[in-house]
Amino acid sequence: MISTGTTIGDRLSVLSARGPGFDQIRLVAALTVVGHHAWWGVNDILYRFSGGFIQLGLFAVIIFFCVSGFLLAPGLARSGDLVRFGVNRALRILPALFVVVIASMFVLGPALTTYSLADYFGSAELYLYLKNAVTLMSHYLPGVVRHGYEVQVNGPLWTLNIEVWAYAVLAVMSVAGFLRRRVLTIISFALVYLVYVGLALSPSLHAACPQRLLDFIGLFVYFIAGTSLYLYRESIPFSGIGAGVAVGVALIGLAGGIGAVALPLCIPYVVVYLGLSEAASRVPLKHDLSYGVYLIHSPVILAFLTLFDLTTGWPLALLAGSVTLVLAYASWRYVEAPALKQKAWVSRWVSSHFARLGSRGGVESQAVARCDESSNNLTGTIEAGAAE
Repeated sequence: MISTGTTIGDRLSVLSARGPGFDQIRLVAALTVVGHHAWWGVNDILYRFSGGFIQLGLFAVIIFFCVSGFLLAPGLARSGDLVRFGVNRALRILPALFVVVIASMFVLGPALTTYSLADYFGSAELYLYLKNAVTLMSHYLPGVVRHGYEVQVNGPLWTLNIEVWAYAVLAVMSVAGFLRRRVLTIISFALVYLVYVGLALSPSLHAACPQRLLDFIGLFVYFIAGTSLYLYRESIPFSGIGAGVAVGVALIGLAGGIGAVALPLCIPYVVVYLGLSEAASRVPLKHDLSYGVYLIHSPVILAFLTLFDLTTGWPLALLAGSVTLVLAYASWRYVEAPALKQKAWVSRWVSSHFARLGSRGGVESQAVARCDESSNNLTGTIEAGAAE
């Protein structure tokens, strides 16, 4: 039983700095995205309840960013090792993404295209799709159409570029000392939050802001909220009552048309509370399938829609979800987990090359990487399994 005086930091200590429920939360969020694309679409119950402010698919993505902000801060806050941070993030994001992009180009595309194979493989549009492997968007494959219109092959990948930018901002904050002087981080959160609220409540400001910047602010505010929760973990209560109040405030805000005001203040706390509680961990989960589910589901849905002329609904969601889970397991077993096992030596290799270029920071990073390799802390847990 957790006492009322327990803080998030206390809870992390009890758990040996391991969050037992974050993998489960991410998987539920990923499956929600599958349902969003295969079944209910944009006009879902949350969209109607919030007056059009947010739908379940975007809400699931927000959960990913809350988790990432909370779980990725410890490593940089403790060591400031940018090499290790960059290597770990790259090995988590890029290998599975590359495999999915290549499979889409050379398996899915030829199966679905209306072009001849010669025209398909001779099209420049095919090779532009490779941009997705480095999180730069290219939505279409040559001749892949439905009802005469080009269709996006893997639209959800748009969030990965924003996540990479969030990593970059977190790294800059680390270099600038924001993670050591946590008041600077909370000030940064306040500024991003005010901009987010202003853009949401002012149609003229919203219309004047570039879409990519809107997308970044709309997700980064939750990322930096998660980071702030970690940095102030010793001061913030770990409370089921507090989480319940946060849910209530969020629902009132959504119903009252001020979801932008309420959600960044409430949802990150609820997500962190659930991730550190025993409730989510009661469902055993040996593998982190969430990232694979997120990457793979859209091409699977497109294949069923195009090859079998299915329509969106619960049968498609069930069928596509089942196939996606199987493929996500294969991705974890044969791509993601093996890549993550290479973190230590890749970090050392990169650090040694920086050292040869005269970078003292590279040598220090190598030493930290060796030290951290044997540590049993939240950073090791997160960077082994975090998926956005």
